[in-house]
Amino acid sequence: MSLLVFNEQSGQLSLTEHPKNLGFPATSAQLMEMIEQSEYCSFDLIHANIGKLFNPSNNQAKDSLVVAMAADAEMSVYIDENNMLAEARLTTARGGKMISMDQALEIIEQAGVTRGVNQSALDSFLGQQLELPSGSAYSAIVAHGQRPKDGLDARFVRLCMTAQDRILSPQEKEGGKVDMRNLGAIITVNPGTPLMKRIPATQGEEGFTVFGDVLDPKPGKELELEVCDGTRLDPNDANLLIADAKGVPVALARGIRIDDVLCYDNIDVTTGHVEFDGSVIVSGDIKDGMKVKASGDITVIGFVESAQVECEGALTIVLGAIGRKRLDGEAFSCHLKAKRTISIGYAQYCNIHSDQDLFIDRQALHCDLSARRLIRVGKGENPRGKIIGGNILDALRIETGELGAPSGTKTRISIAQNWHALREKQLQFTEFEKVLAAKAQALGQAKQKANQAPPSQKRDAYLEKLVNSEKQLGLHLARNRRNVALVKQKMNALLKTTRVKVNELMHPGVELKIARDVKLFSRIYPPHLLALDEGKITQKFTNA
Repeated sequence: MSLLVFNEQSGQLSLTEHPKNLGFPATSAQLMEMIEQSEYCSFDLIHANIGKLFNPSNNQAKDSLVVAMAADAEMSVYIDENNMLAEARLTTARGGKMISMDQALEIIEQAGVTRGVNQSALDSFLGQQLELPSGSAYSAIVAHGQRPKDGLDARFVRLCMTAQDRILSPQEKEGGKVDMRNLGAIITVNPGTPLMKRIPATQGEEGFTVFGDVLDPKPGKELELEVCDGTRLDPNDANLLIADAKGVPVALARGIRIDDVLCYDNIDVTTGHVEFDGSVIVSGDIKDGMKVKASGDITVIGFVESAQVECEGALTIVLGAIGRKRLDGEAFSCHLKAKRTISIGYAQYCNIHSDQDLFIDRQALHCDLSARRLIRVGKGENPRGKIIGGNILDALRIETGELGAPSGTKTRISIAQNWHALREKQLQFTEFEKVLAAKAQALGQAKQKANQAPPSQKRDAYLEKLVNSEKQLGLHLARNRRNVALVKQKMNALLKTTRVKVNELMHPGVELKIARDVKLFSRIYPPHLLALDEGKITQKFTNA
């Protein structure tokens, strides 16, 4: 017969009789060993009661025979500081009852969690009670809030081809061959042709915390279609831009412009110089000494030979541009300039400037190049073109396959030169702050002196004038400090994004200037990245 009896109602484990009556166990250690070897080994021992049973006392009636207590599993819930996660922590039962699913959901609800409970995670969490030893503590995330999904900005989908699309689509001849000079008919649109569709901004989706609080999303920016020359909004759809005149579509960021188009086989002495308010397409070449200027895009299917070409839009020269070799200090005979992107197949002895990006498919030989943003020589994400000799006067980023030539041809590169203008502004703002600070000090001294004068109407009016001057001065100081911070931010952003990427080889003779640091390279280098780090030009080698 067992000496131990368990009461499931109270959870108490008791001795059937006092040990002194039975003579066993003789000590508290023997009693605890007996419990540990029984099926009740996971129960919590009541050491105070066990100790009293073996005290040399004759009052056995006062001794409690309860020697251990079954403990149920315990569960608590903790919420993170953002109210987005609910973590459940559980201590497994020690002889008592496990936490059921209904009990767990009730505990979670009592903690204030009303949304985002993951039933699958909670079920897996409670199931571990069957696997872990009694008294084990563990935790898991059982409820997630949902962050709001910000809305998307308005988007613009182009519905028509442009002249630039045309040059990328040579026509196929019989037998499957492609005629690079036959680019099909000139792309024109008629009144009523759909040009661009605006996809309105979205409001986003609401989020919530585990407490059920709603988190509002940030709505997307509403951007409107730009109605440009030759276009209008569809009277039945304010999000649709249609043509209002016949002409060549020119793609803009948030709209389409319809240009008149002037087409030539070649531009030479028989046509004379060309200046046109619209777009110009030349299916052949622009010959030596000619000048072409347009308010729209200029597209040349052939070569530009020692000519001056300038446009307000994008300039595309499929085959390339070639000038004459020049002496030191002599101007280039071939000059190309565009306010938008310039795309060109090949360039030699040219001065080329873009207010946006400059793309050269194959190589640039002894040219002066400049762009507001990117100069890329070669095609694709890892261009393999060549920059040999000449000068890169300014850009933000340069990407090429090879830089320089094995013969050590001098190739000078200057990028992030806008830094100098920003630095000059920074110095001006700093000097202006000193002037303002001196004026503020003078006003303070004037106020102090005025306050020492005998009270009078004249003194009070003077003090009021000084106070108003101080307020105005404070506004100037605050504005100037904002300007200083803004210029510093622009300088940091400029230097952080400026880089030269060489995907194959950099040869000797390259001179690189980033902002105000200059470095001359006198040997061959494998693929690497050049950037500015703490004011110094550094190289980071890659496996390109």
